[in-house]
Amino acid sequence: PLFYAPPNAQTNPVAEEKKPPSARRQFPYVRTLLSNARHTETDRAQKIAEQVGLGNRLHHRPSELSGGEMQRVAIARALVTHPRVILADEPTGNLDSHTGQEIMAILRALHQQGHTIIVVTHEQSVAAYAERVLFLKDGRIEREARVPGKHHAEKTAPPTAEAPQSSNPDSPPTPVTSRFPTHLLPAILYTAMHGILLHKLRSFLSILGIVFGIAAIITMLAIGAGAKQEIIEQIALLGTNTISVRAVEPSEDHVARGTAQLSQGLTATDMQRLAQVSPLIHYLAPVREFSVPVHYQQQTVQATLIATTADYAYTANLQLRRGRFLTAADEREVQRVCVLGADIQQELFAFTNPIGAMIKIRQDWFRVIGVLENKDVDQKQISAIQMTNVNKQVYIPLATSALFAPPEMDDRIHEISIRVDSPDHVDQVAQLIRTVLTRLHHGADDYDVIIPRELLKQSQQAQEVFNTVMGSIAGISLLVGGIGIMNIMLATVTERTREIGIRRAIGASQRMILLQFLLETLVLTLVGGGLGICLGIGGAYVISILVAWRTVISVQTVLLAFGISAVIGIVFGLYPASQGASMDPIAALRYE
Repeated sequence: PLFYAPPNAQTNPVAEEKKPPSARRQFPYVRTLLSNARHTETDRAQKIAEQVGLGNRLHHRPSELSGGEMQRVAIARALVTHPRVILADEPTGNLDSHTGQEIMAILRALHQQGHTIIVVTHEQSVAAYAERVLFLKDGRIEREARVPGKHHAEKTAPPTAEAPQSSNPDSPPTPVTSRFPTHLLPAILYTAMHGILLHKLRSFLSILGIVFGIAAIITMLAIGAGAKQEIIEQIALLGTNTISVRAVEPSEDHVARGTAQLSQGLTATDMQRLAQVSPLIHYLAPVREFSVPVHYQQQTVQATLIATTADYAYTANLQLRRGRFLTAADEREVQRVCVLGADIQQELFAFTNPIGAMIKIRQDWFRVIGVLENKDVDQKQISAIQMTNVNKQVYIPLATSALFAPPEMDDRIHEISIRVDSPDHVDQVAQLIRTVLTRLHHGADDYDVIIPRELLKQSQQAQEVFNTVMGSIAGISLLVGGIGIMNIMLATVTERTREIGIRRAIGASQRMILLQFLLETLVLTLVGGGLGICLGIGGAYVISILVAWRTVISVQTVLLAFGISAVIGIVFGLYPASQGASMDPIAALRYE
């Protein structure tokens, strides 16, 4: 017979619970029923366990429980979900009569509190507890019996057991809503972490792809940011509105055709003609360059001698620390004066003021009139923009350079340094310079027009190629890592099929199952992302030491790495999570 007992004061039940068929194999511990909540829900679940007589058995394994205690576990587990309807299938099966009466006493007390209790049984003594009994035969209702007033079994039944206070009978039924219960998020996150920690090695191996991918991204961005910082410093060093015209050896083709013999090379006359090319040119300075030894007292250093005019301070963006730079008067009077770079001053005059001191350049004496500010550059930056280290230079008037130039040099110069009024006009002026010099040199390619900004762009393009390669490697690693995590999560869902069935049976919605496995994947990828960030920071530090590359790691880089990890977790975890959420609870419970 099947009997139905309506609640005393409640109607329109909004939830139902079904007792799972086997309590022994559903949870590793009785206390698993506490895992539905971690704070207030935990206290309530423990109270329910104590009220059904399990207070002293919370830490026992299922194999250590009796049949009656397993039935109590099922009742307590159902009550945790705030049910209004409880469906009990053979609640006294395989129990002795005394234990069966205790179980029925608990169900009867729950009914008196306002729960709807539906019991399926073959025992007439169990049916005697009900107010309404439906008799089924061959799947059809054969007859119905109603018992007015008190239950028949009350005369012989033991005293009513105290039922768990699963809900307030005076309060309205808990509404069914599609909104996700956010208060369960900590419990779901705890369950996800527990599932990961159960298989530590497998979880670690599954995130290796994420670890290496994120590490590659961190390293790539750190190197890229360092290179960008160097480019910014180089631009500040040179200025964005400078052009250099440098004398070079003509190509073999021009030498063979004889055009090289028609040109005298780069000369002061070329500079005078270029000064008339465009009003956009503000400053021009001729440059002769020699490598010379510089002596002071007992010390000698090797320096680059720059013979130029007063305008070079503007075209090269030089700043003075003390004294003055070259003037037009120094040029007219062929003065033997010089200005020292910061490194030269430090090596020769570490503890004294060099202004007014006499130094010997090769075999000639020069008076120091100024010292330049130090420019924070390294050799790699210098080579990238094809210039010498300004800190290791000594500047003298161009007219005085005849002391060092060979006789055949005449009025030839090594370089013309030009400053344009605006960075927007650099390309236009450079094209005019090429046109004029092509005509003056009869087509010979014995000069080179260099725009430092273009050199920096080329360096940046090379860095972008490197970033693209590194990004591709990182992307492949992340893709492989994401697929690996998806495979692991699919295997996890299959392994935990019965767990999914139990959770669905005791009230977990598809959305909760989906979120549980999605959070599990998300935690995996975030842990992998965190390890990858640490590895990437360490790798960037090692690279900066071994190959002297500047690396810059910003907060934005770290946040980006975590964001990528989260996206991978969501994208590659959604399919396994949806597979678990879409399982049929009955089929999941029967899964072996």
